[in-house]
Amino acid sequence: MVSVPPAVRPARLPESLFRACGYFLPRLMFLHSRYAPRVGWGDIARALDGFPDDDPDLGSAAFWEEWRIRWTAHGDTYADLAESSSTAAGRSRAARVAAGCYHWAEFMYFDDAERKHSLRRRIRTLFLRSLEGEELELEEGWLTVPDAGYASVPYWLILPPAHRRGPGRLPCVVLSNGLDSMTEVEVLAVAETYLDRGIAAVLFDGPGQGVQLGRTPLLIEMERVVEALVERLRQDPRIAADRLAFFGISFGGYFALRVARFLGARFRCVVNASGGPYIAPYEGLPRRLKDDFRFAFGDRAAPEMQARFDALALDPGRPVRTEVLSIHGALDDIFPLAGLTDLDRAWGPRHRLRTYADEAHVCLNVIDAWSLEAADWVAERLR
Repeated sequence: MVSVPPAVRPARLPESLFRACGYFLPRLMFLHSRYAPRVGWGDIARALDGFPDDDPDLGSAAFWEEWRIRWTAHGDTYADLAESSSTAAGRSRAARVAAGCYHWAEFMYFDDAERKHSLRRRIRTLFLRSLEGEELELEEGWLTVPDAGYASVPYWLILPPAHRRGPGRLPCVVLSNGLDSMTEVEVLAVAETYLDRGIAAVLFDGPGQGVQLGRTPLLIEMERVVEALVERLRQDPRIAADRLAFFGISFGGYFALRVARFLGARFRCVVNASGGPYIAPYEGLPRRLKDDFRFAFGDRAAPEMQARFDALALDPGRPVRTEVLSIHGALDDIFPLAGLTDLDRAWGPRHRLRTYADEAHVCLNVIDAWSLEAADWVAERLR
């Protein structure tokens, strides 16, 4: 009998996988970035084609191990392209996609801390390599927060393109990571919307963020780092220190609310994208999200995690001394909408709550729309 080879077909995302993780797939193609690492739909299809589980369990370690292996292998093909390309443009583009693939390999992987750290270092290396020959004006700095008891905080100051700049000193937005994001991926993609509007951007890896995730516990009082960054910006003759904004996404949105509460007078406005004044009960969170919080907070046991959640709950207090825009999905199961509704009443006209009734955490299906609206809102207030 003559064997018949299997039919060749294009790569595709398995239907079972699409059903299981369809909501967060837009995150893999985060915004329409020019400089931030990103992947396309074809990369998703090729990385995940033939995923072996007919009933994927996103809470299992086995799922994310398979996910990591596949995205790492796909990233390796682009890393090889970055080495072999004969042009600077080719090397830059391939390095950028490789960095994106490696980020999606590790973003929900927590079983081997050193492997995760290694991938994050590769992302940083490839991203910086991708900027060679590009026109992005990025300056790296280091910040020491007095009496904080942890290592220096790395940050980037990025200036907008020359043709986008207005006269005089530049307005500036400081942007914060969430739990599992990377500064050069999601946060830079958001920052590009501000650079396009002539606004400088500061991105930083606070304790427990970015390349420091899992190496130092996440600092809850991140306003201490932000306050030191503001003082550094006040010393920069290119920056208008009286025209500052703050943006935070996911857990960074929680930090944004803290910044508004404790440092409001330093900022013209603050954007909170899907943060809230308190987190939903730890026991009710999805299993993998529990791992995410434990990894960021220092591998604490469940009772300790709930106590930590209770301790970080933010009392809105009196109305803040800045304008705040909160963007939130009514279906968010991490930061309950009820917390923001209470905060909206407490802060009154200084707080604007934009709610999407059919969206969950970070409102991923409408991220292009809300990020545009938020950037315009900030630009109007930094004039």
